[in-house]
Amino acid sequence: MIYVLYGQPASGKTTLGKLLADKLSTPFTIDGDEFRSMFENRNYGREGREENIKSANAVATYLNKKTQSAGHVVVSLVNPYLALRGELKRNNPGQVTEILLKSGRELRKEYHVEDFESGNPDYSLNTDQEVGYTWSRLKNLLKIK
Repeated sequence: MIYVLYGQPASGKTTLGKLLADKLSTPFTIDGDEFRSMFENRNYGREGREENIKSANAVATYLNKKTQSAGHVVVSLVNPYLALRGELKRNNPGQVTEILLKSGRELRKEYHVEDFESGNPDYSLNTDQEVGYTWSRLKNLLKIK
């Protein structure tokens, strides 16, 4: 199963993604900032974002196919484009859970995506509360003990 946590910068993707990966006991995490630094992609325009997402989707698909019955992949990216999230779902039928994280915090506004497409996620979660509370809500949504 691939869990995709997506939302604007500073919405809690990395924090919740790490907590989720720990809870699921999976080493397979793809974090947007870490992923960008591996490929030295500093282009935050649409072209650079799409390149980053396509690469992350390819790695997530590869890992998901390798761990099909025994593991999970947690992807934490801004991931603002509906078509690219749809592509991931088509390549992994029935194996992708989308979680949109939303926040009203003003952090990292300079990196926010103007043409962000929320789409129709499986779950939507406001992350303005304390991390422990938000994490508890996410576990409840995903029915994880």
